[in-house]
Amino acid sequence: VAELTGVKGCRQIAISNGTAYITARNRGLWIVDVTDPRDPKLIRRFDTIELATGIAATENVIFVAHRVYGVQILDVTDPRSPQHISQVRTAEAQSVAYSDGMLYIGDWAVGKLTIVDVHNLRHPRIVAQTTLDGFGDGVFLQGNLCFCSTGHDAKSGPVETREGNGRGVEIFDVSNPIAPMKLGGFKFPQFVPRDNDYWTCRACGDTLFCVDSHNGFYVLDVADPANIKGRGHLQLPPPIYKWKIPEDRKLSNDCCASLATADGVVYIAGLTTGVYVVRTPAAYKQPQQSLRLDIPAEITETVDARLHRYDMHCQVRRVAVKDDFAYVAASHGGLKLFRIEKGGLTELQSWERECVYDVGIHGDTLFVAEDGRNIVAYQIAKDGTLTEIGRGRLPGGQSVQIVHPFMDGAYLAVSGGTGRFTVLDVTDPTQMKPVYSGGVRGILYGDMFPTHDRDGVFPVNWHSRGIAWYNLNETNAVAKSEGNPPKGSQLDGLDLMSNGQFVFTLRGSRLAFLDPNSPEQPQVVEVKDTFEKMPIRGIPTVNENLVVFASRRDGKVVTLDLSDPENPTVVKDRCYDLSQGNCDRVVFHKGKMIIPAGHFGLFMEK
Repeated sequence: VAELTGVKGCRQIAISNGTAYITARNRGLWIVDVTDPRDPKLIRRFDTIELATGIAATENVIFVAHRVYGVQILDVTDPRSPQHISQVRTAEAQSVAYSDGMLYIGDWAVGKLTIVDVHNLRHPRIVAQTTLDGFGDGVFLQGNLCFCSTGHDAKSGPVETREGNGRGVEIFDVSNPIAPMKLGGFKFPQFVPRDNDYWTCRACGDTLFCVDSHNGFYVLDVADPANIKGRGHLQLPPPIYKWKIPEDRKLSNDCCASLATADGVVYIAGLTTGVYVVRTPAAYKQPQQSLRLDIPAEITETVDARLHRYDMHCQVRRVAVKDDFAYVAASHGGLKLFRIEKGGLTELQSWERECVYDVGIHGDTLFVAEDGRNIVAYQIAKDGTLTEIGRGRLPGGQSVQIVHPFMDGAYLAVSGGTGRFTVLDVTDPTQMKPVYSGGVRGILYGDMFPTHDRDGVFPVNWHSRGIAWYNLNETNAVAKSEGNPPKGSQLDGLDLMSNGQFVFTLRGSRLAFLDPNSPEQPQVVEVKDTFEKMPIRGIPTVNENLVVFASRRDGKVVTLDLSDPENPTVVKDRCYDLSQGNCDRVVFHKGKMIIPAGHFGLFMEK
């Protein structure tokens, strides 16, 4: 009927009132006018808090699941200009469904059904959680029943039998949402490989249609939830591999990535092989309710008296400082220039851009991650104004979200929220040349780089894969050493200290000091005097004897004194709870912090 090209990275889709909302992981949210299915029109792409994964939609409000960042609630009264309403943090929200003032969330690795009261959209609150026997994902509501798809490893039974046995579906009575009651469940066959994480379901009366990745498509009789019966099963043809893969890792069946029901048919999305149609009289088109939610007026936020706050009415992502000027990556608010004064910040200029993700400075050059795909270099004048001197893109149309100048500005490390990064030679900014691109089969969703290298050497934190070291002095531009300890989280970064070591946090209460001369022997120390609900997590910034950790997930800023590196202590009067937003890497100006805090704004210490 029609095709809309250029919409990349799609994960889930929800349609309301002629508008399709498509989550696209690191590319955020695509919004498409499908009033006329024969002529779909792209309305815009929206920069979400993190990797947009799950989606539920009403006429004027949508709920976007962001994995470990929880769920973002957006006002889409005008789909051309979504407005942030609030955020609720959960363990790892993969999918979400809405009904009657409640959100039902499939939390992934923890294996939970999490229920959130969103009657007041400005103040969502978790009211119930219940354990699933597998990794949580797809959730579907029908009347008072909540159907929860699960995958990967089981959460119960002998430990040696759990791997790959968490696949199935569970049914809960949610007539009382604060006390969900499990009615029954059905297990699919064990499947161990973790090549693709897709499992979800749709109910049509007493029939439940399910997809479970490479296990295939299932039809279940759920007339009696305590006694579910299997009625049908099919698997797709082998995957079409467009990339090199060892023969022993090739799978027999393509992944069933999603499904939709219509009158008399079920449509199955084959991840690499296309769309399949299954004819069955049990299927029908899902009813679409016309729901328009009450959006409370925006309230005046309480601001820590130790800080100046600047509400920029957009997502403040990153900041870079040059002399007495601050350059702010303000998402859809563009690129902004502030003068830094004793009394705070004064906005001087704003450059309109589709979206600005990051800013990095070396000398008189400002590097900017613009519009999700461009790296732009600007010459900084003495008055702070900018002149473009070059631009480039990554090979293959890769996303651009993080930029770090290294080696005295000769190289630029660039990543885009995936599982790889690229190093560009930017000695001539008009001809940016890739000299390295790769990964270690891990995830690199955030800023896992230091702000500075040590004589061309720098570490990168690969989630659960350990520390990899990179050397920009080698003949081939980058030589790497992978899998070094410690293994850290996808939420935690590194920074260079004055003694030549790199500091790295270990999940809340310890620090690791990493030396490139002995990468296999990190020094680990315990932090003294940590206090409740302020874990040492996130992206660090070193300033003289201080290191400040800013947690994008939790919105917390924790400052440590490293005067005695073997006995780091918390500087409690310089710790900040900005959990109404998402804090990113702090920068310093004459000893004072400047903190980007997402939709909560930009902050500066008084």
